[in-house]
Amino acid sequence: MRMRVRAAAAALLMTAAVAGCSENQSAGEPGGDSGAPSVAVNFGVGVDPAYSPIYLANQEKLFESAGLDVTVTQYQEGTGGLDAILAKQGQVTASTESSLLNRATRGDIKGLAVFSQSPSFIKLVARSGIADVAGIKKYGVVPGTVNEYATNKVLDSRKISRDAVEFVKASPAEMPALLQRGDIDGYIMWEPWPSRGVANGGKVLLTSGEIGYVYNLVIGVDGAWYEANKETAKKVVDTVAKACEQLTTDPAKAGTVTETAIKVPAAEAQKLLEGVQCKVRDFTDEDITRYQEIAQFQQDSKIVTQKADPATVMVRGVA
Repeated sequence: MRMRVRAAAAALLMTAAVAGCSENQSAGEPGGDSGAPSVAVNFGVGVDPAYSPIYLANQEKLFESAGLDVTVTQYQEGTGGLDAILAKQGQVTASTESSLLNRATRGDIKGLAVFSQSPSFIKLVARSGIADVAGIKKYGVVPGTVNEYATNKVLDSRKISRDAVEFVKASPAEMPALLQRGDIDGYIMWEPWPSRGVANGGKVLLTSGEIGYVYNLVIGVDGAWYEANKETAKKVVDTVAKACEQLTTDPAKAGTVTETAIKVPAAEAQKLLEGVQCKVRDFTDEDITRYQEIAQFQQDSKIVTQKADPATVMVRGVA
């Protein structure tokens, strides 16, 4: 098992200007040194239970069994792995479709498959004393992540103008404390941060499914690396699929591997994953249509200058 933990990805972006494209060209497949035994893969992930299939594949050596040379690197935010790819320091990552589309406007990033989805893993939690969405005047937001898109979905669902509320930028880990202090009134986030907010006196008002959003976690790759290493990329996707099959058969294992990886108690992690479907699958027409809505929102909200094209960013037929 090989795992690295990084607190932030900002330093990676600083190296992007000087990192040559050759740094993401791996050996062992067309375009590399055929004498190398395997292709080295840096797989960037976040730190929440939704990444449990990658934790499992790493801890139980499923990557190694598939003949892969994979190092799993943890980032405090799921966008860290995407930023590593942009900085030519990573090849593969796992993130929400929203984050991937955002970063795809900055560089050559592709999505290969969905591996997790749920209408309830992302929740809106409000501070004590607020019983309705209308009472939230200050939202905690993590720019460039699915949190930003989901916040907009909350506002649209209640016909509340973005100009009528305040957005407070912070990291996911800061949200529960900000909520408790009253610095923000609420935030819509992936677990375990909603549960942490509840533990600090907050209350869950709704799930993302109630506002028409079912999140997708997507396996993403450096586009140029993928073109040179399609066989390896396919093996990575297939290995995550095997991990999902194991977790579906034995849900308790998700808690165990999550506790080992990020120190969230196994029982808590297993409970947080209730309602989450861990299954690797190809992109559907419905997915692409939904992703187009997300990309349009990112452009309309000036999060990006030019929206990504999901039809070209998402590679179909790999899963």
